[in-house]
Amino acid sequence: MRKAAELFLNIIAVGFLLLFSRHDSRLCGDRPDRDAGIGEAMRGLDFFASQRAYPESVIPERGFYSAYSFSNTRMQKAARILKTEDVWTSIGPTNQGGRTNALAVDPGDPDVIYAGAASGGLWRLTVDGSAYAWEFIDTGFPVLGVNAIAVDPTDSDRLYIGTGEVYGYQNSIGGLYVRTTRGSYGIGLLKSTDRGYSWTKSIDWTQNQRRGILSIELNPQDPRTLFAGTSEGTYKSADAGVTWTKVHDVLMAVDVAVNPRDTSIVFVSCGNLSSPNTGIYRSTDGGAPGTFERLVNGLPPGWGGKALLSVYKNSPNIVFASIGNSDRSNGGTWLCKSTNDGDTWTILNTTDYSTYQGWFSHYVRVNPMDCSKLFCAGVNFYVSTDGGARLNLRGGMHVDHHAYADHPTDPSTVYFANDGGVYRTTNGGNSFQSLNEGYVTTQFYNGFSSSSIDPGLALGGLQDNSTVMYRGSNRWITGLIGGDGSFTGIDARNDSVMYASYQNLTMFRSTNRGSYWTYVSGALLGNNVCFIAPFVLSPSHPWILYAAKDRVYRSENRGSSWIMTNDGTALNGNAVLALAVSHTDPYIVYAATVPSAGKRAEVFASENGGTSWENVTGDLPDRYYIDMQVSPYDPAVVYITLSGFGSSHLYRTENGGDSWDDVGQGLPDVPTSAVAVDPACPEHIYIGNDLGVYASTDNGENWITFCENLPTAVLVMDLSISPVNSRLRAVTHGNGVYERDLISVSQIRNEKRDPVQAFDLHQNYPNPFNSSTQIRFEMFVPSYLNLTVYNMRGQKVRSLIADGYPAGSHRIVWDGRDSSGKPVSSGIYVCRLKAKNHIKSIKMNLQR
Repeated sequence: MRKAAELFLNIIAVGFLLLFSRHDSRLCGDRPDRDAGIGEAMRGLDFFASQRAYPESVIPERGFYSAYSFSNTRMQKAARILKTEDVWTSIGPTNQGGRTNALAVDPGDPDVIYAGAASGGLWRLTVDGSAYAWEFIDTGFPVLGVNAIAVDPTDSDRLYIGTGEVYGYQNSIGGLYVRTTRGSYGIGLLKSTDRGYSWTKSIDWTQNQRRGILSIELNPQDPRTLFAGTSEGTYKSADAGVTWTKVHDVLMAVDVAVNPRDTSIVFVSCGNLSSPNTGIYRSTDGGAPGTFERLVNGLPPGWGGKALLSVYKNSPNIVFASIGNSDRSNGGTWLCKSTNDGDTWTILNTTDYSTYQGWFSHYVRVNPMDCSKLFCAGVNFYVSTDGGARLNLRGGMHVDHHAYADHPTDPSTVYFANDGGVYRTTNGGNSFQSLNEGYVTTQFYNGFSSSSIDPGLALGGLQDNSTVMYRGSNRWITGLIGGDGSFTGIDARNDSVMYASYQNLTMFRSTNRGSYWTYVSGALLGNNVCFIAPFVLSPSHPWILYAAKDRVYRSENRGSSWIMTNDGTALNGNAVLALAVSHTDPYIVYAATVPSAGKRAEVFASENGGTSWENVTGDLPDRYYIDMQVSPYDPAVVYITLSGFGSSHLYRTENGGDSWDDVGQGLPDVPTSAVAVDPACPEHIYIGNDLGVYASTDNGENWITFCENLPTAVLVMDLSISPVNSRLRAVTHGNGVYERDLISVSQIRNEKRDPVQAFDLHQNYPNPFNSSTQIRFEMFVPSYLNLTVYNMRGQKVRSLIADGYPAGSHRIVWDGRDSSGKPVSSGIYVCRLKAKNHIKSIKMNLQR
C-alpha cells in the first residue's frame, strides 16, 4: 500500500515542471547542447517543479490554496495601511504569446474563442474578420494553468475549465536543474453560467494541488452530460457538473471522445510517462462505471507518452489516434486509424512528429468533412491530404503544438495552441495567422534586468521564446538570441552594454543595445549546470561579472575572458542556482547551490572575488535558494528567498552569513522566487512568490499584500527596480511584466507611532538645491545614529553624522561635497538615517 501511495505521489510531480521549456529550433537551430533524449520542455518543467517539492520528491497535497486563503483573509487588512491610488499596470509584452495548452470555440458564437494559458490563466478572443481582441478572464480563484476548456453548444453562457497541468502521475524525475514534469497547481474543475463573469467549483480539488483536469468532453446530444479526464481517472456528470462519479479508474485520462451520432460510445485515452495501464479504452454503455474495455487490436503494444484522439464527425465510426513515446530512445510516434469504432486499428504512419516530446506536445486533427485531410502536430506541424499515408512539413507557426479547436461550421478554419501562443488558419492549413497581439501570457524566468539610466529599457528571458527587450512600449523587441531566454544584465553606467543568455549558461554580450551579440561563455567549462543558470554584474564596477555552473567564474573585462575561482574547485559539487554581489565592493560575492546527489543546498560567501569561499549556510532550512539580494548600503546584509513548502521563505543576514534571521514571518507559505530592496528606502522590502507580490515597510517585521490589479494569482519569478523613476517591476511566469511605483514614506499611515521608533526624518529643504541643503530630523528618544549620503548606485558619498544625539528636533546642512571635500556632480542622492533597528531615507536632487 505504501509503495502504491508513493507511486501515486510520484507521477504528478512529473507534470509540475513542464511549465518551463524547450529551445526553439526555429530560432536557434541545432546546437550541441540540445538534449536529443528528453528535450528542453522536460528540462524546463523540471526546473519549475522540483524546487517547489524539495525536500520531498513531490509537492505536498495541500499548500497553494491554503496560502491563497491565508493571504486573502489574514493579510488584506494589513494592506490598508497604505494610502495610495497606485496599482499594478501591465507593460507587456503584448506582441508575444506564451505557451498555451487548451482552446475552445464557442459553438453558439464562433467569433468567440477561449484559450487556456499554461500558467497565465483563462483568456477570451473575439474575432472580427482579420481583426481580433483579447480579454483576460479572472475567475476569482487562484487559477494559473488552464489545461482544458468546454463550452455548452446549447448555452454559450455555460463554460467549464480544468486546472492543473500534469504530465506524469506524481512521478518525480528531476528539478530546477533536473525535472519532474508538472506544470502548475491544480484546484479542480470550475464552472461558469454567465459567460465567465463568475465561477463556482464543480470538482473541488483546492486541497489536492497535485491533481489535474486533463480533458473535458460534453455529450454532443445532451451537453448536461459531460466527462472529465483527470490525473486520477475519468469522471462523469449527468447534471452539468453539479455532481460527479468516477467511471474509470485508470490514471492520467489525457483525452476523452464521444461518438457524436451514437453517444453510448465513449473513448478515453489513459496514461503518460509510463504510468500504469496505459492504453485506449472504450465504453459502449455511455461511459457507465465498469464498462470500459482496453482496445489492443492493431495498436502498438505499448507506449511511454500519451495518445490523443480525433473522431471523424462525418462518419464517426472512423477514429484517429496520435500516439507518442516518452523519449526518442523508446521509439517514436504512431499515427493510427480505426474504421469500426475502435474494434481494430491500423498504423498509418510512423513519421516521428512528436519526437522526444510524445509525453508533452502532439495531436492529430481530422477535417470534419473529409477524412483524407489531417493535421499532425508535435514539435513541428504536418499536413496530410491522403488520409495520413504521407505527412508534409508545414511552417508558419511556433513549435511545440498542444491543442486545436475547430470552427463549428467552417472546416477550413482551425485555431491552434502552441508554445508561441495562438494561431489560426482559414484555408485548411495553407497559411497561418498569428493571433497573439494583446495575448499577454509570456513566461519569464528570473534574471530580469532594468536599466539604471533609462526607465524605458529592460531585458528578460522567456520560456521557449528567446530573450526580449522592453523599450518603453508594451510591444517589446523579441527573438534577440533564441532558445529559452535565461539570465540577463545591463551595465549600470553604460546601458548600451548588455548581456543575455539561453539555457545551460550560454551567454552573449552586446555593446549596441542588442543590435549585435557576441558569444562570451566559451570558457565556462562543465556540464553540471542549472537549466536557467545565473550570472550577475557588479553594480559599482559593471565590467566585473560573475557566472556559475558548479564552479563560479569571474570576468574583469565584460566577459571577454574568465577566471575560474576557488582554485578551480566546485563549491560543494552541486550546480549554482543563485549569485549576488555587493553594491559597493565588487569582490564581495555570495552563491547558493542546488541540492543534488544526496547533498543539500548550501550558501557560500567570498570577500576576495571568489579566491576563497566560506560556507555560510548555517541553520537555514534545507530548501532551494532561488534569489539573493545584497543591501544597497551594507555588503554584510543579504536577503535570501526559499522555495518549497513548510518553512519560512525569506531570511536575512546582517553579518555576511555568520547567522541568519527569519524575516518572512507573516508571509504565505508558498514557494518564493524573488526579493528586492528599495535603494532609496532600504527598510522597504518586496518579495515575489507563486501568488503575487508582498511588501514590508519596516525591515520585514510586518508584511502586507501588494497585489492590487494583479490577477488573483500570478507566478512572480523576479522583481526588478527601475531606480530612475522609482518603479518596481513584477516579472511573471505566465502574464508578462507589471509595473507600479515603489512605496514612499508619505504613503504610510502613521495612525499609531511605534513607541520603539527612535526618530523621524523629513524631506530636505530646499529640494532641488544647488550648493547646500538642510536636513531636518526629530529624535524621540536619545540614540546613537548614522546619517549618510549615497549615490543612486548605492555608493557612500559622505557620512554626515555618526554620533549619539539627544531627543528633540535637529538640523544639519549638506554642502554637496563628498568625504574628501570634492563637490559631487548633479543628480539624485539618497540621505539615509539609521538609529537602533530603524532606517529611513529621502531622495535629494542636486542641480548645479
